[in-house]
Formats: sequence, structure tokens, C-alpha cells
Amino acid sequence: MVPTRSLNPSTSRKTNVSKPEELRVVLVEPGQYAREAEIDNTLEAKQAVVGGVIDAIYPWKDDAVALIFNDAGKVIPLEPNRALPEYEDIVFGAFFICGDDGENFCSLTDRQVQRYLERFRQPEIIFDTPAGIVAMPCGPDQYARFIQAARGDGGGEPPARRNRPTR
Repeated sequence: MVPTRSLNPSTSRKTNVSKPEELRVVLVEPGQYAREAEIDNTLEAKQAVVGGVIDAIYPWKDDAVALIFNDAGKVIPLEPNRALPEYEDIVFGAFFICGDDGENFCSLTDRQVQRYLERFRQPEIIFDTPAGIVAMPCGPDQYARFIQAARGDGGGEPPARRNRPTR
């Protein structure tokens, strides 16, 4: 798991006021349920969460949020995490959703936290088919068994590279 501080829902702030040094985010890790977390608002902390150089996309035009992920997640390769039908693509490795104020990343509002916890709640087993990407919601145990079986090596490290990048 990545180094973050989980927020206890019973003590979570009721407003979007976070210390400027921290960001309130929704953290999504492969094979795990999405969770609310706080991360330090530094480049180093963001890179630690995703396991490398960060990149940002803005898949939801109706919401001022960014999806922050590992720029090299597909080529390293990291484990497949969640499908993004908005891009007809897959996010590999851990990622997080944070607010975007137009110039900087910022904390999510309560509404945004709820929206993205719901959107990314379930881990997904992802298939790339000729008809497109298919994502099947599952539990963490099912995900772990699938990844182990897909590797065919008893759960060792993933292969050094993919023969064909996904989309």
C-alpha cells in the first residue's frame, strides 16, 4: 500500500477546508476498494503514491478534478487498476483523484469525494477484447486470484514488458 493517511469517516471534515500542506483525495489502488486519504501536497509525495513520475488527465469536463497516475504505468508494467471508458483506456498502478482549481491541485469537496468513491469503489478485472475494454467489478480476493492466474507463475513479479500495449 502507498504511504497515506486514511480519513476516518466519523472524523472527516464536513467542508473542503484542508491544511494547504495536505490534499484530500480519493486513492485507488489495484485490487483494492477506493478510499479517502490525505497526502502531502508535494511533488515527492504525489510521486510516492503513484510509484513514479506523475501525469494528470481531466476525464470529467463537468467537474474540476484531476486523475493523477504513473506516467509509465503501462510500460513498466504496473498492475491494471481501473478502466476509463471516457478514454477507452485502462489506468495501470495506483492513482488518485484530487481537485483542480485551474492553477494547482487542491483538496476534493465532500461531494467530489462521494462521487469518486462510488465511481471507483470496486476493484476491476479488466479484459481487452476485439470489441473494446471490458471491466468486471470484483472483490480484492477475486482480483488477487485473477492476477496470479493471469501471470501463470504462481504470483511472482509481472513480466519485464508487455508484447503489445493496451490501446
